[in-house]
Amino acid sequence: MRPCWPLRRVATIFWIPLVLACLLTSSTAAAEDNERISIQITGKVLTAAGAPAADATVHASLPLGKLDARAKTNDDGTFELPIKVHRIALSSITMRTSSSDGEQLAIERLKTENDEVRTEDLVIQLSETTTAAVRVIDGDGKPVSNAAVAAQLNFPNTITGLTTDDSGSVTFRFPKMDRIESIVAWKDHEGLDYRVYALPRHQRSDTLTETPEFPIDRGETLRLEGTKPLQVRITDDSGKPIPSIRNYVWLLKKEDQPDQLNLSYFVEAFSESTDNNGELAFDWIPSWHTTLLQIWPSSDDFVRTRGNYDPATGDGVLEMQLDRLVPIGGKVTDADGPPVPDIRVSARGDGYTMDDSYGTATTDADGNYEIRVAPEQIYLVTVKDPRWASTPQTGFAVRANTPVTNKNFVLREATRVFGRLTDESTGEPIPNKRVIVYQYGTDLNSIEGVELRNPDNSRKWVRPMDYHHAITDEGGQFAFALGDGHYDIRPPEQEKADEFDIAGQSELEINVSTVLRTEVKLTGKVTAAADGEAVASAMLAGVPQNFRGRDWQARTGTDGTFSVMRYKEPTYVHVENQDKTLAAVVIVAPEQTTLNVSLHATASVTGRLLANETKEPLPNQKITYGIDVPSDTGRSWSTRFGGSVVTDDEGQFSIDGLVGGQKYSVNLGVTEEGLYRSLPKWEVESGETLSLGDVQVPPPPKRYVPPTLEERIAAAFAVKGTPIERYERALKPIKLVKQHLLVVFGQSEDSRIHRLMQIRYEDKDFRQVRDEYLFLAIPTEDDKRKPAMALAEELDESIEGERGDFLLVILDHEGKKVATVDSAAVCDGDELSKEMLLKVLGNYYVEKHDANELLGQALAKAAKENKCVIVQETATWCGPCHRLSGFLAENREWEEDFILVKMDHRWEGAYELMKEMREGAKGGIPWFAILDASGKKLATSNDEKTGDNIGFPSSKQGQAHFAFMLNQTRQRLSEEDVANFVSKLSPPDEDE
Repeated sequence: MRPCWPLRRVATIFWIPLVLACLLTSSTAAAEDNERISIQITGKVLTAAGAPAADATVHASLPLGKLDARAKTNDDGTFELPIKVHRIALSSITMRTSSSDGEQLAIERLKTENDEVRTEDLVIQLSETTTAAVRVIDGDGKPVSNAAVAAQLNFPNTITGLTTDDSGSVTFRFPKMDRIESIVAWKDHEGLDYRVYALPRHQRSDTLTETPEFPIDRGETLRLEGTKPLQVRITDDSGKPIPSIRNYVWLLKKEDQPDQLNLSYFVEAFSESTDNNGELAFDWIPSWHTTLLQIWPSSDDFVRTRGNYDPATGDGVLEMQLDRLVPIGGKVTDADGPPVPDIRVSARGDGYTMDDSYGTATTDADGNYEIRVAPEQIYLVTVKDPRWASTPQTGFAVRANTPVTNKNFVLREATRVFGRLTDESTGEPIPNKRVIVYQYGTDLNSIEGVELRNPDNSRKWVRPMDYHHAITDEGGQFAFALGDGHYDIRPPEQEKADEFDIAGQSELEINVSTVLRTEVKLTGKVTAAADGEAVASAMLAGVPQNFRGRDWQARTGTDGTFSVMRYKEPTYVHVENQDKTLAAVVIVAPEQTTLNVSLHATASVTGRLLANETKEPLPNQKITYGIDVPSDTGRSWSTRFGGSVVTDDEGQFSIDGLVGGQKYSVNLGVTEEGLYRSLPKWEVESGETLSLGDVQVPPPPKRYVPPTLEERIAAAFAVKGTPIERYERALKPIKLVKQHLLVVFGQSEDSRIHRLMQIRYEDKDFRQVRDEYLFLAIPTEDDKRKPAMALAEELDESIEGERGDFLLVILDHEGKKVATVDSAAVCDGDELSKEMLLKVLGNYYVEKHDANELLGQALAKAAKENKCVIVQETATWCGPCHRLSGFLAENREWEEDFILVKMDHRWEGAYELMKEMREGAKGGIPWFAILDASGKKLATSNDEKTGDNIGFPSSKQGQAHFAFMLNQTRQRLSEEDVANFVSKLSPPDEDE
């Protein structure tokens, strides 16, 4: 039996270029989506007045000629339009309908209802039209004839195919009910110009500035001011040119425009195909465009890998190499063995490229599927069906020209994962919001023997993952149909993630909560510090310090005032006048509602950049600069409020518009190893022109190379201090965290010592005893034997003769010797045996406590002594946990009001208890909470402002929250006592 339950739509979200990929190429589309289907689009066309529109033209189209079908309406306005298209393209079909006299129009996409594209019984209402005029001129103001013009209306509708006449003019009609969002004109060897009729994306919460509109009364004028042509050469992985590959430029940005021009909306008009030599030219690239250009190719046989070209430093040629798509295939069967048709299978890849691979297919009558994907990525392949599921296929790589087979699935009933989304502050359900689930495949580091092509030496964490979402109903409820695997679930803002695993369960309830963001209006005035006069048209740019994409902008009016809606978040605000001669940076508090800013004269820097090795001037080098905005936790930063310049032929550079009193971070981009090259920070005073003189590029940073086993062994034996000093240092942490101490006497070159250390550092089986032992490696070579003997005598041992080459001494957490292990106990002949070693070490475990009993005892004691309980989640491998334990042990003032109980992950039930206590709170360990004697949670180490776990409170923000926790729950301690206690937090001791 197939289970049945109500499910809201669960789907994968695409961004614009990927949607277009499905239209431009079938290389990653599903098998059933690739199939061309024949259907009838039927419906009725009405005039603007609601009457049947006879003899109207109904035109269905897709980009690049994928569909171009027309039909005329009957006398009653009805029509039938037969089409043949790929199923996946149905939702992208544009319907352009015009009355018989062309005076009325409608432009719209086919609508989707209940996840189905509606193609029958359509009702198309025509609209009266408006005429728009565009004039195109060159840099000298002369008309440009035969220039192409296109307009974007309400998304996603466009008007293309327009051409200017000899006077450089063109007119077109569009529905009155639509709005012109942007207009663009271009011509080869002349250039391109555009207008966007919108506020900048981040300024759309500005409540004073009006949104610009297309000037219907006077028309628009676009100016083509020259080109920087781009030639593109495309080859396959063997170096052979690829003909007939269509390409388009994605985004352009002109400095005086509020937003980018997204050419993917006009992909048919801007696409060019390679010739037999694999070459094409974009001869209209405007000279004003100075930022990165991204070129998207499209092919049925090759990976759709974007090409990146930097016009600031490029020579006008972009070389692109495309890999051939490689099939992944297999069979889907039910539990009894018969094949199952019509099951959707999805493949998600990840590698060191910018773009991850994605593909789907549907099984045929024999249960077989095939998905063509990009090579040099690792994959997660899953069944995606509202009723059926299976164990995922993951942990494998796809190589060039090597098909992957036998990725088979046996179906079971899908696990119903359900729950409710609620407001954390009120507990009320939240309707019509998105709940997100990520499914994770095996990461690259966990796949033994697999390395991926990494030409840029990227340090990216490579792990394929799939994405699902559901929309909550009126009661805040959501549901997913999922298969086996590792997942996390997130609220709409994705500010936290709760992990979970599925292994055959029929259903799993997971409730999700979130903090609803609260908006506040910020108003104020911008004035010039010199004279107090209002500054009109000043731009304010706000960057919230949680870096969650809620940046905002606002512009002042003629009286210098502004008004903007923003969220209650700590925010850095950069303010500058229109010509960037006055500026300031201020910080706005979460609850702040007014802000008055005085602008001071901006500063500038000049200098000459010299190469590191030759000390010669470095021309054509991009320099990027900005102000480091700290996160609200103080643990990270984001560089903002800056830009970039390129050195001239003599290596000279000049940067204007800098804010006085601010430090600017400066870098030269990344090296071939993927590491940033930084220059010293600049700090200037208001109005200053600072000459930096010759600025030498620093030596390239060295990439971190993990130490070899030999290096790790040598380091273990070379820790600072005498053996006695190291031993005395080690006694402290083993007592704090209840570990055994394993003293290893020997010579690092000895094969038995080498094998012991290899097991310690590299063997997964050692994990079963790893948490129980702190290693103390004591060298016994000739010149080091005497100090080693002193420690041996302290332990009542002898390392004379062969015992000095290999001897293990085990001490319990109190420092009491519990065992001496010589070579005979752990060696098979002359070789150290892993099995014998683990057996010996496994005999000495710290007593495993019951976490619930420990907590119960602590609460009982707290009730008796009228105190609260600090519950600390900890582990032996956690350095910050040791720091916190050490700090609390050395500074015991807290014992006036608190009892400490440590939940070590080794204790029975500790992980489960802490997971329940956290209630989804994010962050690693140490994590801690303060409970009253009844077990009620009063405070946690998650900062109330940011939600981040402070861990060991080393930062100012962390210490402030730690003090807040103690002050909220203290009884006998004073606020001054708490302040003195927290002030003692210090850097960590040196670890072994």
